[in-house]
Amino acid sequence: MSRYVVIGAGAVGATLAAELHLAGVPVVLVARGEHGAILRRDGLRYVRPDGELRVPVPTVDGPAGIELTPDDVLVLATKTQDAESALAQWGWQPVGDRAAAEVLPVITLQNGLDTERAALRRFATVWAAVSWSPSEFVTPGEVAVPAAPAVGVLWIGRYPAGGDPRLAAVGDELRSARHLVEPVQDIARWKAGKLLPILGNALDALYAPGPLRDAAAAALRDEAREVYRAAGVDPADLRAETTLDLTRFAPAPIPGRPTGGRSTWQSLARGVSPETDFLNGEITLLARLHGVPAPHNAAVTARLQRAVRERTPAGSLPDADLRALLPGLDAPAAV
Repeated sequence: MSRYVVIGAGAVGATLAAELHLAGVPVVLVARGEHGAILRRDGLRYVRPDGELRVPVPTVDGPAGIELTPDDVLVLATKTQDAESALAQWGWQPVGDRAAAEVLPVITLQNGLDTERAALRRFATVWAAVSWSPSEFVTPGEVAVPAAPAVGVLWIGRYPAGGDPRLAAVGDELRSARHLVEPVQDIARWKAGKLLPILGNALDALYAPGPLRDAAAAALRDEAREVYRAAGVDPADLRAETTLDLTRFAPAPIPGRPTGGRSTWQSLARGVSPETDFLNGEITLLARLHGVPAPHNAAVTARLQRAVRERTPAGSLPDADLRALLPGLDAPAAV
């Protein structure tokens, strides 16, 4: 059995670590700051539709707190913008007389298309994963997961393509942690497919739900598909192509707890850096590299970063702001 070293204790990382611990799979969670201090002192307050637990996940604040072994699997669960520094820090940690990057696999859970290339620069074995998770992390020491019976979905494969016989055992251990898991041979397509529906995360963080926001999200996706065509990217349709029974991963409200927003909303609510530069910004980068326009995604990236600078409350901007940002949206005018 592997020991999983989960680097990053946000919504996805803390959920995975908690479920591995509850399943009896060896796991260590790497968490910093106030959040990490609470986890080390009190354990994780883990809130689910069927109740609340205190999960005493073993937690350290960095590489100095753990001695890596050849049986470890590193799981990179930071935000995309923090992945590079984490890879540089952990890749060259000793494992006996060699380095982690030489002998240990790393699973990359980040959104976007950037992290795996950065990981492969150092690590000989990169297992990229597409993660679907409704987990919410806003309050230090606490994570909520409004889904049941599965808490998340993982598509996983060797990057840039192909399989790895070791993933069979890894998949079984991740399934024991209440995740639906499917190994795939073409993980880069699945990463590209995941990016399309989350291009609206910035809109979720800035604007209230409604027809105009829906129209804006559709415009971002349509623009991204044109950019993908120019770049020769063939995104997977996750729902249509999966062999998993996704009915086992269903929304399940937590009694007495209002549902928050997606990951970018959570970042804005917590006042921390969002990953928009690697979501909408990734589409903008591909567009510029291939000589095609992506004005909608570029505008949304800039607007979100302005909201961060101005400390705009999550979901507080009016439709008029969105109409000015993306003129000509096909949605009813405000009355």
